[in-house]
Amino acid sequence: MFSTLLTSLFVFTAYSAKIVAILQTPSNALQTIDDLVRSPMTIGVQDTTYKTVYFLESPEKSTQQLYRHKILPQGERAYLSVVDGIARVRTGFFAFQASRLLLFIVCKVEKSSGYDIIKQTFTEREKCSLSEIEAFKPPLVAVPMKKHSGYRELFATRMRWQREVGMMDRARRVWLVARPRCEAAGTGFVSIGLIDVLPALQVLLRSAHHSIIVVCSASPLLLLR
Repeated sequence: MFSTLLTSLFVFTAYSAKIVAILQTPSNALQTIDDLVRSPMTIGVQDTTYKTVYFLESPEKSTQQLYRHKILPQGERAYLSVVDGIARVRTGFFAFQASRLLLFIVCKVEKSSGYDIIKQTFTEREKCSLSEIEAFKPPLVAVPMKKHSGYRELFATRMRWQREVGMMDRARRVWLVARPRCEAAGTGFVSIGLIDVLPALQVLLRSAHHSIIVVCSASPLLLLR
């Protein structure tokens, strides 16, 4: 009986430790838009005047499939404000599009405003759990100019200089919020409910029950002897 109880205790402890290890291991199941389309995760889009332009004009088939299978069936319910969308990313199995990125702990929202809300509302562990998928390829940015203009080389030279000396990066840091940094990787605790360890608990209880039955059935035999 003692050996059975001890074995059941070891099984229960090992199972609980395995659950903790699985919960702390980052998942890489969602790497592409196609993975997101096949997943049961809900998708949302920021409610803007150009909310469907990115999807309808995207040359990527995976992006169009994402729109047809995940966003279009929801109708107007798929379009949310930035605050509501980021809140659902934090609390539910939800993906939220930020600029050309899809944010999930696995919508269309300006990336800077989305990052700002994440910094204000997410905990450090939640920031580390955040993942991104590029939903759209960024378009080429150019300065329109008259053909054969004499200013073409001047503009090209000065813009290259601004990029090389860091002026563009400085302007980006001033006007755009950077992605929240993960500063709590590998720290903290993960809460586990009874459902997570229920199979191991059932094994423990059944083993204890069988042990009691064996002891009770063996007791009369010992008395007869």
